[in-house]
Amino acid sequence: MNEDLERIQKHHGGPHTDGARPQGPYWKRMHHSPFFWVAAFFILLAMVIFVATDGFLLRPRGAPVPAPTGP
Repeated sequence: MNEDLERIQKHHGGPHTDGARPQGPYWKRMHHSPFFWVAAFFILLAMVIFVATDGFLLRPRGAPVPAPTGP
């Protein structure tokens, strides 16, 4: 019975018995993760591209749209 309780606590983040407690809340430690910096880089890159392309426009702003010529 005690083994089941230990297994459940370990699986669900129960008390740390090995003394390896995380220091502080996750939001203060997350900038140490490589995943955080990769995600931050791609978000910043997307914002720069969005601003540089004037909102992802494929044609220059203010350029007249050619009128359709039909028979």
